[in-house]
Amino acid sequence: MSELLLVETKEHICTISLNRPDKRNALNPDLLRLMKDTFSNIKAGGEVRVVVLRGAGEKAFCAGADLPAVLSAESGRDILQDAIESVVNCPCPVIAMIYGYAVGAGCDLASACDLRIIADSARMGINPVKLGLVYTPKAIGRLVRLIGPGYAKELFLTGRFFTAQRAKEMGLVNYVVPEDELLATTYALAQEIVENAPLAVAGTKSIINKYIDSKLSPEEEAAARAIVRNVRQTEDMKEGVQAFAEKRKPEFQGK
Repeated sequence: MSELLLVETKEHICTISLNRPDKRNALNPDLLRLMKDTFSNIKAGGEVRVVVLRGAGEKAFCAGADLPAVLSAESGRDILQDAIESVVNCPCPVIAMIYGYAVGAGCDLASACDLRIIADSARMGINPVKLGLVYTPKAIGRLVRLIGPGYAKELFLTGRFFTAQRAKEMGLVNYVVPEDELLATTYALAQEIVENAPLAVAGTKSIINKYIDSKLSPEEEAAARAIVRNVRQTEDMKEGVQAFAEKRKPEFQGK
């Protein structure tokens, strides 16, 4: 496996680590393609029964997309969402082990996992509005279903980064634990699931996903994609991305 993505399987638990610690594990196109291939190759009833998804290093689970690289890539948003959908569709339960920051696309990635355990010092949030962008309809829909429309609006419309406890109150995570207990708690939960019948676990996850997978009609999907596409052409989007790169506050003009 490429050094961008570290994969280790031990006693039916597969640990997948995003390995760009110097970039706070930001998602670039190569990493996204590797992630999609890795999750797509996991089979129900195979050696892997549970996946633990984490970031390398000590600063972040994932600090979002590597914006310049992803936005410049052909079908960049499709690359991102294809990788995240591969996590949703993985037949085995996926546990996100969150420390540091899980923000932007990193928050989206965590929400795609089946269970989320967060260190009490961590932060979560998704902030495309601060960059002049509209996030993808599938991801917005997934978060609406996870935390409800009220909290989803607070999450997306403010672009705030929330404390671990607030994330728990919103339903973004299942457990908040002290930072020094995160590793042990995560693997204890993984082991608990491993001890259950693997095909029954995979079948149950599949049924739950069918119940929560409320899709837009083709017309609604096309309209939502048009909104995303149109906003990407605005001056505000250009200013947001440039300000992000320059580490300054953007000056939006509403055009």
